[in-house]
Amino acid sequence: MKREKPIFAETFFSLGNNSITQNMYFYYYDISKIYFNLIKTSAIRGELDSIQTNLQRYIDEDTLHINNKLIRMVIKSTDVFFRDNDPLFPILSFQVSSTPFLLNTNALNEVHLYAKPEKIPYSAISCWNTCGSIQKVESNSFFSINGEQTNITFFLTKNEIIGGHERIFIQ
Repeated sequence: MKREKPIFAETFFSLGNNSITQNMYFYYYDISKIYFNLIKTSAIRGELDSIQTNLQRYIDEDTLHINNKLIRMVIKSTDVFFRDNDPLFPILSFQVSSTPFLLNTNALNEVHLYAKPEKIPYSAISCWNTCGSIQKVESNSFFSINGEQTNITFFLTKNEIIGGHERIFIQ
């Protein structure tokens, strides 16, 4: 059986005063209709639970600190749906939440992510919506900050080495 091929990923972070919510979407080309057939046979939940467990393990390998406090990200739900209802193009979605923290109200806040460097096999974007003004960003990836300085988008290209230290400073 041929395996599905990842073709694109999107991640959306929403940074509040005391939590982060994250929505992740992985787009695939699935010539064998693996996910469609798992849904038809009612075996999809077991597959999604297995995928969630594996992805949680990867998330746990990364470290996220906010103002030097270690924050854990936990997958709350996993689902699959199809782009334009086409069984050849499944999308895996994950909803993730952080452990609680408090942002400084009158001082600079630092969001520091460390991920083991790796080559990404598909293009991706990662968007952060913040509750404050982005003052500075340190990243090896190409990024763009919106005019209000509350949103930042990272653009990742296929075969790019991603990971390492990334910092976002918010006032």
